[in-house]
Amino acid sequence: MAKTLNIDSSTVSRALNDNPRVSVKTKKIVQDKAKEMNYQPNTLASNLRTQKSNTIGIIVPHITKYFFSTAISGIEEEAHEQGFNVIICQSKDSVELEAKNINTLMSSRVDGILISPAIETSSVEHIQTAINRNIPVFFFDRHIDSISTTKVITDDRSTSKELTLHLLSQNIKRMAVLTGDQSVSIYKNRVKGAFEAFQESGYNTEDKLIMQQIHLNMDDAYRVVNEMLDNKMEFDAVFAMNDMAAIGTQKALQDRGLRVPEDVLVAGFSNELISKLVSPPITTVHQPAKEIGKMATKKMVNYIKEKDKGLIASETTVLESKLIIRASTQRDKVE
Repeated sequence: MAKTLNIDSSTVSRALNDNPRVSVKTKKIVQDKAKEMNYQPNTLASNLRTQKSNTIGIIVPHITKYFFSTAISGIEEEAHEQGFNVIICQSKDSVELEAKNINTLMSSRVDGILISPAIETSSVEHIQTAINRNIPVFFFDRHIDSISTTKVITDDRSTSKELTLHLLSQNIKRMAVLTGDQSVSIYKNRVKGAFEAFQESGYNTEDKLIMQQIHLNMDDAYRVVNEMLDNKMEFDAVFAMNDMAAIGTQKALQDRGLRVPEDVLVAGFSNELISKLVSPPITTVHQPAKEIGKMATKKMVNYIKEKDKGLIASETTVLESKLIIRASTQRDKVE
């Protein structure tokens, strides 16, 4: 193109990059010729010169879950505004697949990785490998305490406590808690919040709480609740640590002839779209998934741009969640 226009190649490069050192007239000539020639910039060559790919890797447990798909939407939106591309991977809550994802992203020369760790992740060697190669790894939603890095999270503990206090206000006698693996930060904190609500209300948690660790999906919740009923366990509230488990719980109760909320209250967590469409609609917690994704990306891009200046990548941002009370836990409003 430079030879065709009889312009120095460095001037052509500046014009294509909208450099203010090039006159408006020259920019228009170069850009019109580029369009005419169907010119595409050599991104690989540019990346080799700058040692940056302008790409962020994302690893989530499940792309199909509403929270993570919404978070990805926020990540993509913010990344594109900042001139970055994204590569999306899912671990399916497998530490083995998560490690493969990280290797793939390192091979793709991403500038940074945003990750919500898999339930199975206990060894962090694969994450530390990326950090040791000078690739920043930031957490969002779930996090691992043993790695000191930036994370964007919500206060699951206090919101879970608020939800449990609401259930206690409905004069429940005994509550079942359906939790995921408590080695995962979000479930550990949600369980802590439920315990704190009971203790601060003066109740003995050993008598008042039934703890059940399950796979937090509809099918497993349906199975476990039926087993609890078969075993004559007494409870008049169920706090499921996500909405899909809450929906499975509600169906199990209704299939056994129990009324929600008159006989048993049901609450979930994460505000899946379907949670307000079932009957009765399920009390839940709205987490600002898109805002979490955008904030994590802002922090990552800022770090990538400024890391040569010694910026420290270790800070925690906590965004606010919101309790949404619906008919499934409003016993005092049922006639």
